[in-house]
Amino acid sequence: ADTQTKVYGNVDPALTYQVSAGSLVNGDSLSGALTRSAGENVGSYTINASALANGNYLITANNGALAIAKAPLSVTANAASKTYGGVAYSGGNGVVYSGFVNGETTNVLGGTLAYAGSSQGASNAGSYAITPVGLTSSNYTVSYVDGALTISQRPITVTADTQTKVYGNVDPALTYQ
Repeated sequence: ADTQTKVYGNVDPALTYQVSAGSLVNGDSLSGALTRSAGENVGSYTINASALANGNYLITANNGALAIAKAPLSVTANAASKTYGGVAYSGGNGVVYSGFVNGETTNVLGGTLAYAGSSQGASNAGSYAITPVGLTSSNYTVSYVDGALTISQRPITVTADTQTKVYGNVDPALTYQ
């Protein structure tokens, strides 16, 4: 049986075989079908060649393997924004998942969603990365995409105080509110 691969959640490839020693003659073929061990999670499953038969041949069946690889799953942090106020930012603004198969949802993930990146503890005006982290899966390769935290400048109005002086005197202290 030929070795095969597929990605978690995809349909099995056609199970095929090769005659690896000797040869079939007179247009003969083998009857029967290849089967594989049951299972859909990431791992290796035996492709069984023992059901292939033809009464004119002494067949040695060599099993193959079907390898199921992890499917890609992207976790993208949502953007967030706030106005400067001196309070440090922490956490995130949720995430969007892309790549679940078989109708699966976040309930198949291990770990705990958390946030890292330059946004954590940021308080000054600017742009910072919100990085999702912390999720695991035996059937998915989890990749993370940063979101952006934008801390905008706090608008303020500054008004100079009106001042007066007598001619020849020193200018008063200039002040504002």
